[in-house]
Amino acid sequence: MKGVALRGRQVLLLVLVVIAVFTGVVNPRFLSVQNFLNILLQISVLGVVSLGATILLVSGNLDLSVGSLLSLSAYLGGLVIMHSASLFFGIITCLGVAVLFGLFNGFLASLERAHPFIFTLGMMTFLQGIAIVISRGSPINGMGGLYELLGIRDLFRVPMPVVLFVILLLVVHLFLTYFPLGRYAYALGGNQEASRLSGIRVGRVKIFLYGLNGLFVGIAALMLSSILDSALPTMGTGYELRSIAAVVIGGIPLFGGRGNVWGTLLGVLLLGLVSNSINLMGISANFQNVVLGAIMVLAVMFQGSR
Repeated sequence: MKGVALRGRQVLLLVLVVIAVFTGVVNPRFLSVQNFLNILLQISVLGVVSLGATILLVSGNLDLSVGSLLSLSAYLGGLVIMHSASLFFGIITCLGVAVLFGLFNGFLASLERAHPFIFTLGMMTFLQGIAIVISRGSPINGMGGLYELLGIRDLFRVPMPVVLFVILLLVVHLFLTYFPLGRYAYALGGNQEASRLSGIRVGRVKIFLYGLNGLFVGIAALMLSSILDSALPTMGTGYELRSIAAVVIGGIPLFGGRGNVWGTLLGVLLLGLVSNSINLMGISANFQNVVLGAIMVLAVMFQGSR
């Protein structure tokens, strides 16, 4: 199994190299250091959301509400800052809302009365509706303070969102590799009933994993708000599907049980690289989603055939 996963990552690396070389020949600006930093900045938010999706998919679960939750938590955090002038309470609100709804999704998953696809799809619509009702379609601008630090500052010329993504990537790797709850996630994805019979409290583990996923969504909301210097009621649209696509492309099956964050990193890089290549090659924006969607389908089909 490890050999198959390794070959899959090698193929994915080869695809990344081919795309990079081809785009570099068409447009030499692609190979500049600044462009690579731009790609990393563009994928940093998706990368953090995908780390949460990695934890869930490894355990055989998923969450389709992360995009709506990102929008709602970011907007409520911005609303608190605007009315209280307190950056601290705004950040706590953003993270707290995301974790709270993550735990609630985990509670629903622990009941095992419906597949996560169904109830998180309902939560996606519910949370998006709340965000639109509260905001009335109006954005919040000018976060400032720590938001500015997370969004436009850099560390040794590397954007802070990229630094944060790399740190969280290592944290999730350590969690899945060495922590008991991380190993329980693999056990649930491998065989949930066997995990229950072996003494693992499946319901509690699910609640914790969904809560952790909510925390990553909250962090991603802070990062995206800081990059845009605003909070929008629809700013998270599309992140739920792209994050799952990145994780599956990276080699983690939807039924869980195997995979790691390095495959997820390659999957996120592929999506970012393709999007950047399309822009630099001057392909019309009307066709970008067509090309990106086709590549995603082919990559997922390849992973499934393995």
